[in-house]
Amino acid sequence: MPKPGPLVVIPARYASQRFPGKPLAKLKGKPMIQHVWERAVSAKLPGKVLVATDDERIAACVSDFGAEVQLTASTHRNGTERVAEVASVLDFDIVVNLQGDLPFFNPEILDQLLKSGMDLIRGGSADLVTAQSEIESEAEFYSPHTVKVVSNEQGHALYFSRSPIPHIMKADFRLRDKQVSLYKHYGIYCYAKKFLLNIVETPEGRLERIEKLEQLRVLEQGGKIALITLSPEEGRSFIEVNTPADLLKVSEIITSRPS
Repeated sequence: MPKPGPLVVIPARYASQRFPGKPLAKLKGKPMIQHVWERAVSAKLPGKVLVATDDERIAACVSDFGAEVQLTASTHRNGTERVAEVASVLDFDIVVNLQGDLPFFNPEILDQLLKSGMDLIRGGSADLVTAQSEIESEAEFYSPHTVKVVSNEQGHALYFSRSPIPHIMKADFRLRDKQVSLYKHYGIYCYAKKFLLNIVETPEGRLERIEKLEQLRVLEQGGKIALITLSPEEGRSFIEVNTPADLLKVSEIITSRPS
């Protein structure tokens, strides 16, 4: 029988175009990947937490701080494929792809997402569950670094984009209908294992290729993505580190708070 708690896999690669060696970048004297792992194992619901990488330097670092690490093929095009390789040989019915550049998230919020994700997936309401929160600023809405998402009345994603969606002219942003909420997406994915293993075998989608967003393949293949809504405050703990400048910002935040 599959284990009751989900498998949480933290994919980590060294060769990031915007930030080479990112998982090993130091925050409060620890590599960033260690912060992510420590917060993940502090959550109550994961059945197992491990790091997946194709890089020996990352694997050695992870082993040094006592985490479980799995070396994967170097041919994977993205983190989802890396997670799927690990999940394929472990007995869990639900698999979580937890991005390795989220060193600041609240483990209690992770538990909330996992609980909702397991309920929705096991209840047949979704193939993939992920998170969103309301956008708070005009700059964030128009930034290509903020992934926007729109959904239907049942809380399922209709589309993700780096462009502003729904379309609002900049001149009209502050005059928009106050009942229209704008949402951004956070990079944590809770999959039904069977669906995950199937989706990585499908070709890269046309929209996925244009937007550089892996989750669009799920929509292009007809999968159901359910969205869990976080408050803006909860969402802020899922700060992504994409560049060295982001690392400096997060370092200032994380230094002023407990580990």
